[in-house]
Amino acid sequence: MRQKWLLIIQLSLLTAFITFTSTPSFSAQWYETQGWAPIINGDLEGAREKAIENALRQSLDLAGGQIESVEEVVDGVITGQSIQWRSRGSIEHVELVRERTNGERHEVTLRTLVQPQNASCGSAQFQPTAVLTHFEVMDDSQLRHGAIDDIPSASAFRFSRLLGRHSQKLNIQHFLSTPQGLVQRMRAPDSTELEDWARHVGYEHDSQYVIAGIFHDLSAEPVSGANLTFWRHPNYERHYELSIYLIEAASGNLITTASVSGTAPWQFEYNEQVNVNSESFWQSAFGEQLESKMRDVVYGFDEKLQCEPLRGRVVRTQSDSVFINLGTQHAISEGLSARILHRGGFFDAQGHYREQWVVNPNSFTVSQVNGSSSTLQASESSHTLGVQVRDMVVFE
Repeated sequence: MRQKWLLIIQLSLLTAFITFTSTPSFSAQWYETQGWAPIINGDLEGAREKAIENALRQSLDLAGGQIESVEEVVDGVITGQSIQWRSRGSIEHVELVRERTNGERHEVTLRTLVQPQNASCGSAQFQPTAVLTHFEVMDDSQLRHGAIDDIPSASAFRFSRLLGRHSQKLNIQHFLSTPQGLVQRMRAPDSTELEDWARHVGYEHDSQYVIAGIFHDLSAEPVSGANLTFWRHPNYERHYELSIYLIEAASGNLITTASVSGTAPWQFEYNEQVNVNSESFWQSAFGEQLESKMRDVVYGFDEKLQCEPLRGRVVRTQSDSVFINLGTQHAISEGLSARILHRGGFFDAQGHYREQWVVNPNSFTVSQVNGSSSTLQASESSHTLGVQVRDMVVFE
């Protein structure tokens, strides 16, 4: 039976076909992974497809691979106890070891042969840090059904866990658990308000990126059908539309926006106050679908940052040494070469001030590395004379 799993992620204006990359390796490896999915409205085949997809994702993560952007995850043939696999990536073979229906969910176990592919650029080794902020909601009134006022913070926390488990390119440095006024900043007529905020947050928390999110839709509506009788409340379904913004802290520039949306059954009683921080919520049809889409955003962000350089800043200078805020947690090692950029600016023809970075022509090498800091050695002592605190350091 021919199967196809479709997931869509919008990254800026780019929608790409799925590819797989990973850290360097010399041979393919076998992995055995388990996946499961809830059975919704008796759709066993749909749950089986989702369970297989989840197990495949796990095998890619274990192999150090990554889904760069997601459109077509699976296009294969399942016959009996074997899967013949065709993809544009590094999965060479898949075997279905076992499967079973366990209550209201379907479980599968796969054995997967994964061939990692070499990264296409040198910066793939680095681990930049990010600040993740409390998600926000465009229309608070949509939270009344189910009393899900905590879903912005719960979703942001869940997203931080997904980044920790699946991202090859982002390391969460801080999670800001209070609203930051993102909705108001996005609506502000002056775009510099958002940029100034991102620069401030990135500098305060010593991170290269700022991640924020807005729910544009969380509305619930009754499902029409035979259940609409005068003595009982109707079943409900809930929509969601979530935009997650990836911002570069040094410049305040928006790198990309990932938008995910969908509709899922709301499997809770009409007057129930739903605990959105509980595992039971995230294992429900709505929670499982939302988390799956947020996981796709993680993969998409990794793809977007695959060849982006690692950026930090100078925190101190001394003689022929420069001290920076990047270290082993960012995958910095001794002997790496770095460039230093000085903050500058100019006024354009319209009289607007434009920020720019001026590249220091001298060479710098990492001479000592600590957990969150390193020391750069200049080729000559005089080469540090123009370097100042808050200058940018770049590794490529």
